[in-house]
Amino acid sequence: MTVMYVISINYKKAPLEIRERFAFPVEAQHAFLKECRERGELAESVILSTCNRMELYTQFVEEETKGEDGAREAYAVSRWERMEEAVCAARGIPMELCRRYGSCYYGEGALRHLHRVACGVDSMVMGEDEILGQVKAAYYQAMEAGCTGFALNTIFKSAITCAKRIKTDTSLSKTSVSLATLAAGRIMGFLKGREKPQVMIIGITGATGGSVMKNIRGHKEITLIGTSRRHGADGQVIGMEGAVMIPYEERYAWMGRCDVIVSATGSPHYTVSSRQWRQARERAQEAGEAPPRVLFLDLSVPADIDRQVAAYGELCQMDYFRELARSNNEKKQEAKKSAEHMIEEYLNILKKELFFHDILQEIPVMKKAAASLTFEQVLYRVRDHADYEEMKGFFGALQKVLKEG
Repeated sequence: MTVMYVISINYKKAPLEIRERFAFPVEAQHAFLKECRERGELAESVILSTCNRMELYTQFVEEETKGEDGAREAYAVSRWERMEEAVCAARGIPMELCRRYGSCYYGEGALRHLHRVACGVDSMVMGEDEILGQVKAAYYQAMEAGCTGFALNTIFKSAITCAKRIKTDTSLSKTSVSLATLAAGRIMGFLKGREKPQVMIIGITGATGGSVMKNIRGHKEITLIGTSRRHGADGQVIGMEGAVMIPYEERYAWMGRCDVIVSATGSPHYTVSSRQWRQARERAQEAGEAPPRVLFLDLSVPADIDRQVAAYGELCQMDYFRELARSNNEKKQEAKKSAEHMIEEYLNILKKELFFHDILQEIPVMKKAAASLTFEQVLYRVRDHADYEEMKGFFGALQKVLKEG
């Protein structure tokens, strides 16, 4: 039997400074998956790392555990410990931090957790659109790395399909309030009354940065400046019409005269350092182009912006948006109930598929044993060896099958 285990460091228990330490840049994810595959016991794993969570999903071949619940729990803990050790070793983090701030799931609880994450029910901003794409990207990355088998493939496909249906059939993602829309609202409030303001978005070609741009691009008074590491032959970046695109390396030459600076990248290093920001600010002041106060929005984990720049204005990091998201989440409680109901429907189908796959290899043996018994003997043996609920379920399913002919 195969069982999925999950360890999660997320916004519910871990503050920003802890989530930063557990964050996996893309390159580190590739290296981690390769190590998981090579070490064997974690060979079937998916790593999900976003602004608000780091999660490791691992499929273990489960041995039959006998005894009391305490013995089974101890067995599960040993699985989680192996996962925690691998994550902490990869990020250079003490194990006690993972145990203090982490959450653990296995079996049906792990399946339910993944489905809730994928559809946005478990998100800081309930119903956000970005998380489904992030789950899909994490799954495809693991699949390409050779780290998924039948079980993980089936589980993640179920979660993704379920999330798509919830987004279509419920209002959970309708009039969606995402991190990008919250950031855009904060920008517009800050810029109110300013003449010809300039907004720089570092990482404008990414999912979050691009969404922020789309939410404020229609305001004609705003000059949008976007950085990119990839430019076309004519210097333009497809889809970034309406923004002044500059090479990432030239950002400090423009930064000092911007009213708002947004950073949303996957960089493991600061995109805005305090020392280089001060120099850019001083140059803008000498030219008479520096705004009185600046709004910094750091939409990344680990942090993109050096916290010391807050001396020049306002710095809003991920935990700031958590507070803004609360009222949005309260309005979506009815949609959440519908989504939770759909999740249970998909979990029922998924559990049956996984169970049937596990038992397939035993069917030839059962068929051979059943050949020497009459139909009535099989029924009586089920009665004698099954408890009430098992017997009730067996005969209920048998009646349905026989009625269908």
